[in-house]
Amino acid sequence: MKKLVFIGFLGLGLTGCGGGSDSTYVPIDKDNNGNGGSNNAEIQGVYSGSTNQGQSVTGIIEKNNKFWFLYTPPYQNVVSGFISGDLKVTGKVAQTTNGKDYYFAGATSSNTSIMANAETKKSLNGTIAYSGINQVTFNTTYDASLSESSAKLSDIVGTYNGTSAIVQGVEKATVSIASNGEISGRGISGCTFTGKATTIPGAAYFKLDLLFGYSQCYMAGQTVSGIIYYNKTNRAFYAAAENSSRQNAVLFLATK
Repeated sequence: MKKLVFIGFLGLGLTGCGGGSDSTYVPIDKDNNGNGGSNNAEIQGVYSGSTNQGQSVTGIIEKNNKFWFLYTPPYQNVVSGFISGDLKVTGKVAQTTNGKDYYFAGATSSNTSIMANAETKKSLNGTIAYSGINQVTFNTTYDASLSESSAKLSDIVGTYNGTSAIVQGVEKATVSIASNGEISGRGISGCTFTGKATTIPGAAYFKLDLLFGYSQCYMAGQTVSGIIYYNKTNRAFYAAAENSSRQNAVLFLATK
């Protein structure tokens, strides 16, 4: 069995990363691929850093520039939410207008926009904007050892006792992952779910697809898609996913 990592659902008391309800949109110039030009910074990988509010940030950016930024309350090491979206890169500027902040501690989700300076395989530093003047700045560093390793299913096979959260609430849950990537799980409420973890060549994360059962599940019959990331250094297991409408999301944390 794996040990529980408790998600401390504490009020952030912030103007960002858990605040605001509407986006501050930033226009982007795009080419036919949604990015500007050919000399763009490469941002895929694993990042770690902090915000000006004292929050720790762990970021995973997929090969298609889809991002998942997990954050903690100020000066603590427990996770209270994550931000997802699609980054568009023009030169050394990475930005998005479709960011979504799932703040499980406050049982809310908010639209956000992000603008950041990107240095290939070095750093990603910028600002997350919410409604009005609500903003939070962040500074993150590219982790080469984590980013440039290929995830293997054998790394995550096993049974995990952890904590699962959706926007409406949190509960303890057990998740099992088989050697072929098949996933099954159950919360203490009786809600069950099944799914699949799939490796991606050259990626440090897994593709995640889950289907919730109908009995005792708030998201009955719904599917969510996202990522699983396992940090071999601190043995932390992260699963983050959202539904197609991006009105709800799932976060599961444990340690191996």
